[in-house]
Amino acid sequence: MTFDYDAIVIGAGTSGMAAGIALKKADKSYVILDRKKEIGVPVRSTGAVSLEWVKRIGMPTDDSIVASKIRSMSFRTDTGKEISMSFDRPVGLVYDFTKYEKFLSTDYAGKLNIKLNTAVNSVSGNKVITDNEELTAKYIIMAAGPQSNLGRKMAKDEYLVAYEETRELPARSDHQMILWFSDSSPGGYFWDFADSKGTRKIGVCYYPLQPNQPRKVLAEFTERFPEVKGTPLHSMAHQIPLGAPVESVYSGNTMYVGDMVNAVLNTTAGGLQGAFWTGFSAGMAVAQDNPEVYQKKWDSEIKPWLMRHHNLHRKIHRDGVRSVGKYITLAKIMPKSMKKKVFGGL
Repeated sequence: MTFDYDAIVIGAGTSGMAAGIALKKADKSYVILDRKKEIGVPVRSTGAVSLEWVKRIGMPTDDSIVASKIRSMSFRTDTGKEISMSFDRPVGLVYDFTKYEKFLSTDYAGKLNIKLNTAVNSVSGNKVITDNEELTAKYIIMAAGPQSNLGRKMAKDEYLVAYEETRELPARSDHQMILWFSDSSPGGYFWDFADSKGTRKIGVCYYPLQPNQPRKVLAEFTERFPEVKGTPLHSMAHQIPLGAPVESVYSGNTMYVGDMVNAVLNTTAGGLQGAFWTGFSAGMAVAQDNPEVYQKKWDSEIKPWLMRHHNLHRKIHRDGVRSVGKYITLAKIMPKSMKKKVFGGL
């Protein structure tokens, strides 16, 4: 059978473009489809990532897409527990998310073959039907995200809601990253991340088991901690899958990546690293004409990494802020070398 492409990628976010990068490097024919009008918009991530893992899996670190670098961080509870760490080198980055995704689409491996303004209506076997045409490919890579009608609907205890405002605030003199754990953000946390010279990212993520809207939860937190008060310039909101990583990442000729396989670090609710790693791995599997290559990478490297974060998250949040406080107390008595290894490699 003759196909239009070796692979059709559905979704032009981090995972979809990472797949495209792998396919382009392997000189495979592909197209990436997405209903949005512009790459990197709307913003769906804080952009914060671990530098160790960014380098390990090959994500870009070009200065032009980095809003700030993390050298000092603090983990706190709103009941007064705290542990802070400083490093002699950057251990994390905060991407300018829109610039970062535009970089993936045009600069990382050259211009990717992306069709925007293209809604996918259905997928069946090797066939993808959009609003405008019918396309075929030997393989389908699903990178459609957690809210797509092409994936399963998540229950309320399977995801966090996240809401962030970029606010006019001067750079802090103490830390570039602060996480506050609180029973008002069950299973998640409030954050204060460095951004540009005159802005910071202030946000919250939590299990949506309570009726309050994220904007209101963040507003109430701001009143308690006026140090994060500032004029909002723009905001972003999205869902973050927080279940255990799935067992199987492909079915027949279709491979699933990113949020669709829960490739999220549950301890930090960070999805960019898992998105890039799974997307690139799926693309490499197409290059080798064998989805099992992706499954083996998932089983041997990606899933164990995600499971460590999943299990630790469950332990840390077992009794809400009380158990978080206990872990902060335990972390304080760790040897300094162990603290740097644990917190520097998140």
